[in-house]
Amino acid sequence: MTDLGIDPLDLALPERYGEAGFPHDTWTTLRREDPIHWCEPEGYRPFWAVTKHADVTYISSHPELFSSRPRLTLQPRAAEEQMLQLFPDAADQGGMPLRMLVTMDPPEHRDYRKLAAPYFRPRVLANLEQRVHEITDLLFDRLAGEGRDLDFVVDFAQWHPLKMLCEILGVGARDEALILRLTNELFGAADPEMGREDQENLLPEMFNFFFNLVEEKRSRPAEDLASVLANGEIGGEALPHMELLSYFVLIATAGHDTTRNAMSGGLAALLEHPDQLARLRDDPALVRPAVDELVRWTSPVVHFIRTANEDVTVSGTRIAAGDSLVLFYPSANRDEDVWDDPFTFRVDREPNPHLGFGVGEHYCLGATLARMELRIFLEHLLRRVSAVEAVGPRANTHASFVGGIKHLPIRWTCR
Repeated sequence: MTDLGIDPLDLALPERYGEAGFPHDTWTTLRREDPIHWCEPEGYRPFWAVTKHADVTYISSHPELFSSRPRLTLQPRAAEEQMLQLFPDAADQGGMPLRMLVTMDPPEHRDYRKLAAPYFRPRVLANLEQRVHEITDLLFDRLAGEGRDLDFVVDFAQWHPLKMLCEILGVGARDEALILRLTNELFGAADPEMGREDQENLLPEMFNFFFNLVEEKRSRPAEDLASVLANGEIGGEALPHMELLSYFVLIATAGHDTTRNAMSGGLAALLEHPDQLARLRDDPALVRPAVDELVRWTSPVVHFIRTANEDVTVSGTRIAAGDSLVLFYPSANRDEDVWDDPFTFRVDREPNPHLGFGVGEHYCLGATLARMELRIFLEHLLRRVSAVEAVGPRANTHASFVGGIKHLPIRWTCR
């Protein structure tokens, strides 16, 4: 194994992501010196850190060699052991009781994905575009004014995808605050602001909420995604209880936190690169490529884990059966072999083969919706906000799985 003098805890500890941001210096060293690097961080099970675009793509595209089970994300050994005690029947899933799309392999994964996939087709989502415009206008209206101070994440970014998500699910405004709290507590479990002391009660609370929603949609189905899932079948049978509830947890969390982080991190990038904001104002047609650059730049999903099904070689590195491989998407999205200037933020970047939405069979189900939401946000920002500046230090979420900015103090003049 190569000793590069790096601290593998920089890749794993949520608090370090909160205090120092994404460890791009470490990832850059790994891409250059040892792209598939063996890590043994204290308190964690060892893993291979996969940092190159080509390797992340290869591993993600060969589920027969690399399984999405049993581990999904990096967790301290103590947390994994606690989960196994709470959910001993989920030992083959690392103690995590959730059975979601992201933890399934073919052919099971394809069967479950087909349930919701029609709802996220571009033609179907096009019918929702006007509603996204209305939600965007509503949020700008609430925060309009000259020289208005706000926390962009708390006041705007977290609500934008949340409102759309709740409408798609069919829960409406009445449950927005609850879903916001639960998703924050799940992805921000290690964050001092977002985490809860009784973390063991989080999943039961989420399950209870979605169980009641399933009962409602089975008795009174509507034209929404919750009704599709609640009444969906695989092989002529209703979804098993745990798989169904896990599906709801995935839609609620993945559909919210990732877009929020791309939106808030994207605005921060535009504030740090005012020349790029000026380019957007001069040429609004650049909004579409700018959306993908926001996703590449922010890479809200930091990592997923794959487990080798057999002994295999990846780019010259021997991987043993059972080894964990941690795919670091922000690193892949800064790969010097793919982009000549990966650390330059450019709203006109085309082509832009980033992996911000994943790759392979687990490519993000809601990628089209996320792009639509980000595009419409930028269009309204350019039209309505004549001036915007940062007025205080940002704060990052203490999270190593799905992460980004949790506070972004700004001042804007919004028509």
